[in-house]
Amino acid sequence: MDDFHYWFNLVELLIIVVIIIVGIFFAYRRFTILKQVFESQALKRNGSVTGSFMRYNLTFSYRDSPITVSEYPGSKYQSAYTRVVTSVKNPGLQHVKIYCETLASDIGKKLGKQEIQIGINEFDEKFMIQGTDEYFVINLLTSNIQDKLLALRGYRPTVTLENSELKVNVPRVLKTDEGYDLLIDAALIIIDRLIEIQ
Repeated sequence: MDDFHYWFNLVELLIIVVIIIVGIFFAYRRFTILKQVFESQALKRNGSVTGSFMRYNLTFSYRDSPITVSEYPGSKYQSAYTRVVTSVKNPGLQHVKIYCETLASDIGKKLGKQEIQIGINEFDEKFMIQGTDEYFVINLLTSNIQDKLLALRGYRPTVTLENSELKVNVPRVLKTDEGYDLLIDAALIIIDRLIEIQ
């Protein structure tokens, strides 16, 4: 019986060690890939990467504004995200929030939750739009911006314009250059439009 416990404990210990080694390998691989993607974006956008094994940030300048791209792998208390944040000139200090339609938002609409419709069915059916000024929102959301957000829709983006801060984020850590291009380009085209309508 003692031999059985000995071998059982040894096998159990070996399984735990293997799981830890595999976990470390996949974590290292994940962060190596992320670092390569962030460095690729930094080269493309003339920016710089900061951070460490756990988290990376990309900073670059666009239209005289500092842009920060960050990722967070998530924890017990906060969901994972990839986010673009910048300061913008916000005429009239508008508040705008655009996010993908969900079952909850669809129920909310049926119960009378207010939303802005821009008159383009493909966009209105897929995104919820809330804002303080309907005319401003319709003027902001050009066909180019709609196209960028529709292209990003598979990642479930949320766009928030509040006071002088613009945030575009998705609820996951992006792992490809293409994903970061979609996210960052969506933020940049919104910045361009905000400058145009000042």
